[in-house]
Amino acid sequence: MGARVDGQDAGSGARAQWSLLLRGVVVAFATLAVAAFAFAARADALIYWANANTHTIARANLDGTGDNQGFIKVAGGFPNGVAVDGAHIYWTVPDANTIGRANIDGTGVNHSFITGAAGPEGLAVDSAHLYWTNGDSGTIGRANLDGSGVNQNFITGASGSNGLAVDAGHLYWTIIGTQFTANTIARADLPDGTNVNQSFIPSVSGQSTLQGPPEGVAVDSTHVYWTELLHQSIGSANLDGTGANDDFIDGADNPTGIAVDAGHLYWSNFVSNAIGRADLPDGTNVDQTFIGAAGPEGVAADATIVAPPPPPTIADLIAEVTGAGLPHGIERSLLAKLEGAQRKVDADHLEGACGSLGAYVNEVRAQSGKKLEAAYAEELILEAIGVRDALGCGTS
Repeated sequence: MGARVDGQDAGSGARAQWSLLLRGVVVAFATLAVAAFAFAARADALIYWANANTHTIARANLDGTGDNQGFIKVAGGFPNGVAVDGAHIYWTVPDANTIGRANIDGTGVNHSFITGAAGPEGLAVDSAHLYWTNGDSGTIGRANLDGSGVNQNFITGASGSNGLAVDAGHLYWTIIGTQFTANTIARADLPDGTNVNQSFIPSVSGQSTLQGPPEGVAVDSTHVYWTELLHQSIGSANLDGTGANDDFIDGADNPTGIAVDAGHLYWSNFVSNAIGRADLPDGTNVDQTFIGAAGPEGVAADATIVAPPPPPTIADLIAEVTGAGLPHGIERSLLAKLEGAQRKVDADHLEGACGSLGAYVNEVRAQSGKKLEAAYAEELILEAIGVRDALGCGTS
């Protein structure tokens, strides 16, 4: 984030204090990185990072050669988070409350691709959406890849949010704690942003909190990785949040952003002006000065984007109800509504299908806490709402 000492929120105050300690100036370091999902490196794959000191987006080959420190000149303030997909590169500018975008070759720069953010920091992209953390408002925003459908409050209650990563089923973000709150890694389900867990990774190495503060976060098919600024380390945990180890890689120099590809981890060493790299899966062959940089923040690596999970279908609902072992009467009643909805879909009678699904939702609500356990009923309702949304039924 940019210069902030006005105490609008606890997260901003904490970031300003850390920044004073590290840089001797009132510039919040808010970082972050990346796009991280399941990866398959291309022969021409590249690594990208934000140079805060020179207000540029840089890039280099994955072997460290061919670095271009001025690949894209950023307007409006210092760049922070970076993400890439097969067609574009995106970056956050906390000072300007904007997200920029350019073609993957650096042409077609749009400094105001998305406006109206609130101290945007971390950034991530999948095959359908762009996501970012709003550090000032404690929310996570989302938009379609063409910049439409902007929702600055896709997830709320994410105070202290910083770095961001995405895989096929979840969003992950780092939370910078205060004297009253913990440093944690949070997670929420996709595609709807539900089941928010602010303490998905609550502690490591026997500590009551991450030794942090945690900055960047990245994810691959087996692990979650994060940077710990003052602990000078890279942390790692299993994809389900177990086995957390904040000393997976030691010896970093105020690491901020982080990214992952099929064979390596990359991170930004802010103070020593370098991009670090290590081999996966074991974190060996650590090179803390793999590529030179200029106050690097967010990092991203080229990747093949995996599609988000498909939306639930009426067939999914039918299978769920059939296999749940419900009392015969309620099972038959629910299935009648679902099977009726499916027949109407097959007949291209969308309005009727939406009505049948609405009746199904109403019955589940009516039986919640009665013939259906409340928590299970809520799951059925959320899945049905997902089906209605996929069909274009409108407000549930």
